[in-house]
Amino acid sequence: MIFFYDPATMVTAVSSALTLCASAVIPPAYPFMVLSDFIVRSGLCEIVGNYLSPVTKLLFNLSGSTGCVVLMSAVGGYPVGAKMTAQLLENGSITEKQGRRLMLFCVNAGPAFVIGTVGTVMLSSRKAGIILYLSAVMASLFMGVFLRCFDCEKALIRKETTEFNAGVISQSVMHGTDSMLMMCGWILIFSCLNAYLRRLPFDDTTLAGINMITEVTSGCASATELFPVSIQALVIGWGGLSVHCQLFPYVKVTGLRLSRFLLSRIIHGSLATAFATVLFRIFPCEISVFSSQSQILPAAFSVSAPAAAAMLVMCAFVILDGKSKRLLETTGRI
Repeated sequence: MIFFYDPATMVTAVSSALTLCASAVIPPAYPFMVLSDFIVRSGLCEIVGNYLSPVTKLLFNLSGSTGCVVLMSAVGGYPVGAKMTAQLLENGSITEKQGRRLMLFCVNAGPAFVIGTVGTVMLSSRKAGIILYLSAVMASLFMGVFLRCFDCEKALIRKETTEFNAGVISQSVMHGTDSMLMMCGWILIFSCLNAYLRRLPFDDTTLAGINMITEVTSGCASATELFPVSIQALVIGWGGLSVHCQLFPYVKVTGLRLSRFLLSRIIHGSLATAFATVLFRIFPCEISVFSSQSQILPAAFSVSAPAAAAMLVMCAFVILDGKSKRLLETTGRI
């Protein structure tokens, strides 16, 4: 009912969210969504895993193919590691127990968001962004090594030879686009929710807490205004309910309990905050806080209008191509 009572708030929130997706979410995340899918589908994950196996076995007691998951989760953004974990499990490269363990620590924010958006834009300090990013990665690796002690299962090693298949690139583009659209959809939903919550008679601290729980971007902006800079690491490690909704389909594949997944996010955020506190004391840096949350949202297509238009056209072709293939497959069956 509230949407019909005050549609202007919804329109404004959706417009701002679309601007955020076009300028700050899709450009850094989309290439990694496609790349991560291609690495698994092409067999490259298994091939590279042969060289990473000694390291992953020593640190995490996991097969070499999981090394690509750990690396990509650290540079690709929140859904990348979870998506690759689900794919490896479906391929039989890892066991369910190992997949659940990966899902507990291979969920990280990418450097483009932490260093670029949080550090450079919100805090006006690239150095602060680097410290926050390193804190999140250190927390993730610490959890991975620590969880090793609770799993005596031997790393699964596939004896068959894996051949590189570059022909799956079209499938990777299509599936990467679908995942990207799902991410943007959840961002739109939670942007609307937060917009209506801000109209309620809550004080600034309560609203900041709600933002920090529900959505990572607005949560970081709110934390910048009211809390010490190390709290940013807590928000980044937690990720927000918006990110969690993006990850739930992949979490479900591994059979991991939702309560354990949420607990891992709290632990990750707490560890990242501890690491950030220590690093900021060792490497102090000056930061300037934001005066308004709206400033963190860049103008629509501010990076490159032609590039944004080309990306939209490319996505349209991918969707149409996918529909055409499904139609041909259906016709063939008939």
